[in-house]
Amino acid sequence: MDVTNSPSVESLKEAVVMVCRLLYDKGLIAGADGNVSVMASPDGPVIITPGGCHKGLISEQDLVVMDMSGRLIEGGKKPSSETSMHLHIYSAASGVRAVVHAHPPYTLALNLAGHDFSRHLLIEGQIVLGEVPVVDFSPPGSEALAQAVGKVALDGTSCCAVLERHGAVTWAPNLFDAFSLMECLEHNCRITALARNL
Repeated sequence: MDVTNSPSVESLKEAVVMVCRLLYDKGLIAGADGNVSVMASPDGPVIITPGGCHKGLISEQDLVVMDMSGRLIEGGKKPSSETSMHLHIYSAASGVRAVVHAHPPYTLALNLAGHDFSRHLLIEGQIVLGEVPVVDFSPPGSEALAQAVGKVALDGTSCCAVLERHGAVTWAPNLFDAFSLMECLEHNCRITALARNL
């Protein structure tokens, strides 16, 4: 499959870079944290960020293109260590074409403090996010984590999940919706944390 000159793939690469920079600028990730992917079509290919790459400084040339089995199609860097988690979500959730994984600080702080994410204080959280399950801890990049998140996506009642002691992941039909869900989750968690402190 030759995707090098595909307009759709090139425009999606630009969008991935933009979302990475937004995540970094908004403090949802730091340095090489997190990963972002998007599907060019329902059958792939998948464009994903590489491992160990500073997301605030990432460029289109850094991105990796692979098929739905994880086979490399284009790119000289190693795909994200969380590639399996992204592929499990795509396989499990019908209509999902984008995944965003970040380490949002207020979300993680509430998780570490034992917050019950099933109870939203803000109506926006209830409307936009719905149920926010917490996935039990498995090492980052592990197949156990990928399978656990895949089960949440397969259930179909959630568009996001908090990863115990690790971060959060959101998925949606397009990249900017997936980013917006991550932003919404962290915004709600920030207000919740401030309210709890008061």
